Formats: sequence, C-alpha cells, structure tokens
Amino acid sequence: MLDHEAKSSPHTVKKILIVEDERELCNILYFDLTNRGYEVEIAHNGQEGLEKLQLTEPDMIICDRAMPVMSGFQMLERIRGGYPQYKNLPIVFLTALSDPRDRHSVDHLNPAAYLEKPVDLERLAKTIEQIFAE
Repeated sequence: MLDHEAKSSPHTVKKILIVEDERELCNILYFDLTNRGYEVEIAHNGQEGLEKLQLTEPDMIICDRAMPVMSGFQMLERIRGGYPQYKNLPIVFLTALSDPRDRHSVDHLNPAAYLEKPVDLERLAKTIEQIFAE
C-alpha cells in the first residue's frame, strides 16, 4: 500500500535541484536525498541550473560555488536579480571554498546555508529539514 500512501499526499514531496559539476557527488546526493523522500533534479553547471529552475520549479537548490560555464555564485546572482518569483527560494551552497571571506562574499545574495565539502550527508539532511520547517 505504499503506492496508495504516496499518491494520497503528492503535494508534500519537496523538489530539490542539485547544481554540481562533480558527477560522483551528484550521484551520492541524488541517492541520499531520494532515499529521504525528496524529488531530485540534477544540473551540472549554473546555466543548466537556470534552465532546470524554470522547468522544475524546485522548493530548494543545492549548489556548488565553483563550476564551469556558470558558477553557482553567478547563477544565484541571476536568480536573485532577474527572477523576482524566486527571491525567497532557499539556496544552499556546497563548496570547497572554506575561507570566511568566500562565505561573506555571497551574504548579499541571501543563501539559506553555506556548507563545506566534503559533504556531511547527515548535516546536509538536517539543514534541509530546518529550512523546510521555517
């Protein structure tokens, strides 16, 4: 009867868009988050992320800072500056950039969280739960 349970409350499934150029990490995040009950879409750079944002209308974006084609920083600048409908969309940065100055450089874009790599899946899950609970 799991199918019935899933069909009875489809509106409760949250959609997360992962924007990450490391394919292995994408696979890990996809597997972990889908097992936790989220619907997950993947994009491999900021440009793909912008395209998928409009197609999937996610409830949250989890994004790397540094990627080819368009960085996560550039993508968030475009989202916050050019898509007013997404001004409150929670965006979580996952990044190897651990210097506090890097974190401070994105404060004006209002990310929901800034987590360092390597990714702690439990910490990420708790962060997601807290953001969705707000």
